[in-house]
Amino acid sequence: MKTKIIILSLCLFTVTAFSQEFISDFTWNFGFTADKLNEYIPNNSYTGFGIEGRRFFQKNISGGLSLGWNIFDQRIAEPITIDQEGFGGTVSGTQVRYVNAFPLLANLHYYVGKRKDFRIFLGGGVGVYYILQRLDLGVWQLESNNWHFGLAPEAGILVPLGDGQTHIIVTGRYNHAFSSGKSIGGNEDNSYSYWSLNFGFAFSSRM
Repeated sequence: MKTKIIILSLCLFTVTAFSQEFISDFTWNFGFTADKLNEYIPNNSYTGFGIEGRRFFQKNISGGLSLGWNIFDQRIAEPITIDQEGFGGTVSGTQVRYVNAFPLLANLHYYVGKRKDFRIFLGGGVGVYYILQRLDLGVWQLESNNWHFGLAPEAGILVPLGDGQTHIIVTGRYNHAFSSGKSIGGNEDNSYSYWSLNFGFAFSSRM
């Protein structure tokens, strides 16, 4: 139900904003683990996507919403300590570890350059991350899922194509979801951090 509400909210924002100066973009997102997430899954992610809507309320300033998804997974054999009800202790053996990260962020960006030209932008997002952590160990499957408050500073470029209403968009973002709930290992610090490099296309209703 929460996922449906999130998607509906983003769609409604998109529809109402098209009557204004508006940019929508769709990106393929690469993820690079950091900090606690890197300890759990050293692998990077090449499976992710993003969708975003931005409405300009000043010449070089926009505000909007973004929704994303990154999947991190790795088969690993290092021991892991687990503190869960009905399952505890240090275990070893082949494991498959997963983390699915779903950010839902309100964003603000400042642009350098003229419309219909190459532009650089700086900004970031604030909002919530839904994090699903899973561990497959033989016949056992353990999960932990929590909503986290998060921040995401970002920089990027818009490169116009043809008529100037279609752009290539490239962004770099640092995602940090603050600690909330407990991890599979039972750790109190259940924060998640990762870098994302995002490539895609942006479409303007009036540039």
